Amino acid sequence: MPARFERLPPDAAAMLERSRGVFFARWEELLRLKRVVVTTSDPEDIHDLRVASRRFRAALELFYPFAPKRSKAKLRKSVRNLTRILGGLRNIDEALLFFQAHGSSAETGHSRICQMLSERRCRELRRIMKAIKAFDQHDLDQTVREMVAGLDQKKIEGRNRFTLLAYFSEVSIKLYLPIHSSGAFATVPDHRQPRHALRIAIKKWRYFLEIMAQVLDRDYGRILELLREHQSLLGRMNDLVVFGEMFRTLDLPQNDQIELNELLKNEEELLLESFRELVLNKPVNYTFLI
Repeated sequence: MPARFERLPPDAAAMLERSRGVFFARWEELLRLKRVVVTTSDPEDIHDLRVASRRFRAALELFYPFAPKRSKAKLRKSVRNLTRILGGLRNIDEALLFFQAHGSSAETGHSRICQMLSERRCRELRRIMKAIKAFDQHDLDQTVREMVAGLDQKKIEGRNRFTLLAYFSEVSIKLYLPIHSSGAFATVPDHRQPRHALRIAIKKWRYFLEIMAQVLDRDYGRILELLREHQSLLGRMNDLVVFGEMFRTLDLPQNDQIELNELLKNEEELLLESFRELVLNKPVNYTFLI
């Protein structure tokens, strides 16, 4: 029988070069989308910018221990604030889509809440555009470039007793553990907090594995698709919680509030049943390809 081919992991130099490329490419994508949003104010572009900020933050957290100290805390805070600011508009847009899809007539509470949310959206968009224009990219860009330059073998060895590959493996395990611990409770009705924690954990591990697919030159397509499937269902359930909190801040008649609460409750039950089936048939198991 022919000998089985064992693919060797990339050497440290290749991993470092790819790490620098991934990190800087994600920063450049964030800045590109920021310029686009300032020009267009398009909802899809704003959503893409939010995703890009999250993906850059994932790379930032991964390589943060190896970065020079100068201003890296400011970089972390600035990008996190950008993600948070963009999230408000995303929640309003998702709520509008949901309630528009479930409206039956102009006289229902769905129509009233959509009108109120549209008015709130206009205010939120003005706030977002002001914050995006104030985002200090020039000073932060210098910090990013220093971090990219700081990703070299000697500096990594001086800050970490492990090899780079061992560090990646350790991070992967730490990111997976919350998935394992939260998963046991996530399918229980009314256990929204474990589902929220599971959604966040899955998202963080997914972003990490996306980076590893490039840095290690491995095919993580199957596990990434599974994580997206789990994250999508969990995200839709979390949206229902956000929608409920959102319409409780609006001045709606009591009958409308009762109707909307019932709608959200029924929708959550349907999504939870779908999630139970997904967990049973396609569980998220640990993998780390080297």
